[in-house]
Amino acid sequence: MYIFGKNPVLELLKANPQRVEKLFIAKKTHLPEPLLELLGNVSFPVIHVEKERLDRMSGNKNHQGILAVVREIEFTDPSELLSELIEKKGILVALDEVQDPQNLGNILRSAEALGAIGVVVPALRSSGFTEGAVKASAGAVFHLKLATVANLKNFLMRAKDLGIWVYSLEVGGIDIYKATYNFPIILVAGGEDKGVGKSILALSDAVITIPMVGRINSLNVASSVAIALSWISEVRGKANG
Repeated sequence: MYIFGKNPVLELLKANPQRVEKLFIAKKTHLPEPLLELLGNVSFPVIHVEKERLDRMSGNKNHQGILAVVREIEFTDPSELLSELIEKKGILVALDEVQDPQNLGNILRSAEALGAIGVVVPALRSSGFTEGAVKASAGAVFHLKLATVANLKNFLMRAKDLGIWVYSLEVGGIDIYKATYNFPIILVAGGEDKGVGKSILALSDAVITIPMVGRINSLNVASSVAIALSWISEVRGKANG
């Protein structure tokens, strides 16, 4: 897998430098000081090349003159993730068929910034943790626990059996600012077209929705998750004193 862009590579080196096999830097590229400091202590090869080589390797995407060759994303066992969620009385994000890598990347970024411990996606009918999603996450992916599950409904049912509360983000539910939250929480958000599936809505402890006051009556899934996480994280902070 290729990770490119100054900030994604910086976050990769801060979180998991051992996953880097080699790093390519385009000649005459200006790198920020924090990145230069990290590069002074690496054990992998750092190779300076012409910009055109990175253009080819990245598929002519905006690589910003730096590209890392890394081992594939490491996943957390779903059972271990649930145990950590319970221990921390935290927040976990589960995505039901979110298929756009840009949306997934933005959700990863919000999840990390707003205190979620990780993100779970189904193995099928979902955007994987691709290069595009990693780039869109601005490196947040390297600071989160990630898991894939064969069946999201079964995973959520197992979570509920362990005392974890499931809140699905969907239109027609309780105002997110008026809902009562119990922790630990799994926040479920649905795909761009279908939203959260009916079977998952049926097992949810609550269906919550973001109130709209403007002329636009909907938000994309990444924006919705960011808003909901921001509020739920604030509620959790107050609950913990």
